[in-house]
This record gives sequence, C-alpha cells and structure tokens, in this order.
Amino acid sequence: MSLHSTLHLIFGEYTFSVSCSDFLRLSHLITQKKLSVWGIKQEGGSVCFCASLVAGEAVASLAEVNNIELTLISKRGLPFIFSRYRRRYGLIIGGAVFMLLLFVSQLFVWKIEISGNESITRRELELALDSIGVSVGSYIPSIDRLEKANELLLNCRGLSSASISINGTHISVSVLERRQIPERASESGFYNVVAEYDGVILDIDAEMGTPEVREGDTVYKGELLINSFMERTNGSFRATHARGRVYAAVKEKIDIEIPLKQRTKVYTGFIETKICYRILGQELFGGERMESGYEYFDAIATERDIKLFGWIELPIREYRIVYREYTVLYSDIGEDEAEERVRLALDDALSLLDCEILSVDTVITTDKKRGVCLLKADATVKRDIAREVPYEILKFPKDSK
Repeated sequence: MSLHSTLHLIFGEYTFSVSCSDFLRLSHLITQKKLSVWGIKQEGGSVCFCASLVAGEAVASLAEVNNIELTLISKRGLPFIFSRYRRRYGLIIGGAVFMLLLFVSQLFVWKIEISGNESITRRELELALDSIGVSVGSYIPSIDRLEKANELLLNCRGLSSASISINGTHISVSVLERRQIPERASESGFYNVVAEYDGVILDIDAEMGTPEVREGDTVYKGELLINSFMERTNGSFRATHARGRVYAAVKEKIDIEIPLKQRTKVYTGFIETKICYRILGQELFGGERMESGYEYFDAIATERDIKLFGWIELPIREYRIVYREYTVLYSDIGEDEAEERVRLALDDALSLLDCEILSVDTVITTDKKRGVCLLKADATVKRDIAREVPYEILKFPKDSK
C-alpha cells in the first residue's frame, strides 16, 4: 500500500461514477473550483473517479446544482467507520475501557526472559525471582533493577553475577553461574591406601607412595595396596600421604525377581482436559477444577504463552492437563516373556553400577510355587578399590622403656 493510499484510508475518500457525456461538463466545473480528484478511469459508458472527504461533498453539490447525475459507488476510511458506530455507546465504552486497560497493563511485567543459565534450571530461577518480587504481573515502577539483582544473588547461591534490565513490559535477566574451584589433592597427614573390596589387581597408578601389590595379585578388603613410606636416595624412608588409583576385577552378585502375574493398564478411551489461565501472574479461572475424577489415569501437563494472531505476545499463560483414564488388569505371562523382562531388569541393574562390565554369568529359574521368575547373576566389574586410610606416627621419648 502506497503512502497516498494510506492517507486516503485515514482521512476518508469517496468513489463516484458519472456518464461519459456529463463527465466533460463536470470536470470543467471541478477545475474551476480547484477541487482535487484522482483515479479517473472509464468503465463502459461511465467514468469513475475518487475524491477526498471534503472535495467529495463539494463535487456532489456541484453535480446537484448543475443537474448532473452523479452516483456514489463507495466510501471508505476511518471517518466513515466512526460515523457508522457513533450511536453504539456500548461499543464506544468498551473500546475506551479496552484502551484504558491496555494503558494500565503497560505498568506491569508481561514476560521474563532468562539467559546465561546452564546447570541451574529456568524454573529454579523463576522461583528465586518470584521470592524477591519479580514475576509476571509485578508493578514495573516498583522494581529497582540493581537492588533486585543483588537480592537474586543472595537467594540463589549458584550465581556469581546477575543483571536485570527492563524493556517495555519485558524483563531480561542475564546470569553467570558460579564455577567451583577444583579441589586440590591434600598432601598433609600420613595415609596408606588399602583395598575397599576383594578382587584381582588389573592396574596400579600410584601418585604418591610405594605400591605393595602387582597386576594379577588377589587382594582382600583392608589389604595394603600403596605404602605411604617412600625410600630416599640415601636409603632412609620418609612417611607421605599415599594416594593413587588401583583398578581390580571385583565380583558383584545380583538377584532379581519378576512376578509371573503382571499388572497392566488398559485405556478406556475417556479423555478429560482441564485448562487454567493466568493473566499478569494472577489466576483467572479453572485452577480449582484441575483435578480429575478418574480413579486411575495418566496425566500430561503442558503450558504455553498465548499470542494474538500467532505473533503478538500477551501476558496470558495457559496451563493444560490432559487426563487419560485406564483400568488395571492382572494377567499371567509365560516363561519366555518373564525371562526377557528379567534380563532387561539385569541390564538396568548393571548400568547403575557405573563400572566397566568384564563378564556376567547368569542363572534363571522359575519358581511356580511363589509365582516368580528368579535371576542370579555373578558379574565381574572393573572398579577402583583404592581407599585412603590415615594413621599417626607416635614419637616416644628417648629414655622411654
């Protein structure tokens, strides 16, 4: 749309039609009165043209005085819209109230944008901001950016710095998380390294101290692995803080039971949806009815910000919960399916060990009397079995007996 078309739409314009035979006489009169018309085009035996709100009324008067038949085709623009609804007081009052509410809403926070967080979740930061009085619906003139940023640092110890900026109705929070200094290995005191588990030595990495075992040796819990005494170049020994890593093949026993009668869910097909809206942080309606009346159900909760026409952001957030009803049935499973399930449970148990699995020997049996499938596993894993144990060196007087 051109600039002239926009101006004509704002200030209003008429579109007239006159016969070709009368147009020459009318155009001569329009020229004498110095009236402005545009968009002149011939359509069949008539000529159409446009005129502004003021010029159109003058053209209509000229045609009436000079007995020229002038037809009004259309009129468009804001003045005609206002005149059309000038007696609809409810619409006018509603528009005024809407504009007032729109103006007042500019004094409150519509949206909070958070950036810079990695390990700290957005939800944790939103709760911390809410505790200091910064949330959707907060009164913007009462927010002191520097003061609130300092309060956020006090409330959220995981942050090293934070800044708050206000952009219209949006608040931008930029944070920097605190980085922990890696712990330095302690060199004070006297420590030996002993075995925490029974096992067969696979690898020894002694950072300080003298290894007392070799690869392939079998050790038992509490046995000395790295001696804190180290030999000097002159043949004497000195006590140190022994430390290091000692990897060994360690046996792990795992027992798993799977019942042959399994509990299953059968969905009934009934679905119930609950919706709650919050405007400027205040609950509008629906919150007291968010619970489901089903006895057994699965629930999926979602939330989203409402946008007008898909791109205009509004201070409205929708909370939706979808409930799916199901009934509980108990059914017997065969030995093959029970064995498959018990092996899957074994895989989960091995993943929880967080160790390299060297070998696994399993025995699966079915106890029909108890109604369970049993799995007994002997797993060999690679584990760091080193554990530092402190000790003291006692000094006795020279004349002590």
